[in-house]
Amino acid sequence: MKRLITIFSVLLVILSGLLINISCAYDETYTLEFEANDVNEDFDLYLLLPKDYIIFAIQEDGLNIEYTGVETLKNNDIPSIRVNKENINDELYEEDGKEYVQILLEKNEDGKYEFDILSNYPDMDMKYRIKNMNKDYIVHIDNFKINNGVCKIEYNYEEDTVKQPDTEFVPFITKLLIIILIVIIVVGLIAYIKQRR
Repeated sequence: MKRLITIFSVLLVILSGLLINISCAYDETYTLEFEANDVNEDFDLYLLLPKDYIIFAIQEDGLNIEYTGVETLKNNDIPSIRVNKENINDELYEEDGKEYVQILLEKNEDGKYEFDILSNYPDMDMKYRIKNMNKDYIVHIDNFKINNGVCKIEYNYEEDTVKQPDTEFVPFITKLLIIILIVIIVVGLIAYIKQRR
């Protein structure tokens, strides 16, 4: 009976660990979180949303909308792209032959700028544009990582540098190997105790 309870407990631990990871993997969106440090003047922050992402969101929402640049977001409601239509810039931004719609972002109570992106979109090709009288700087985030549903971006205004905050991340495979090791140790202990009796 004790052995059955032990095996059941071990299986329960393994399943709960797997279920937590699976549920995190299937979140519909992740959040881009932008924070500016060492700021000594006002600036506007635009999210540059690529044409490919807008077309992807339209398809994911099952809509029959043709991409027509800025008007796509201004004249249509796309549930996967939650944006204040007044914050959509009339001018497209172009870089390396790619088209981007510029969306003015506003700070939240914590002084950060946030925007939700569909998790199943395969690229990290969004950009940020910092703009004021003295500066017009493009922030590239194509090599940034998502951790616990958030992609954190820290920008130093004085130095025009961008980085991801240091985070400790344990990959899923490592967690799985640790769980398997624990199971082997527990089963080995149970077998050893039974053999001594």
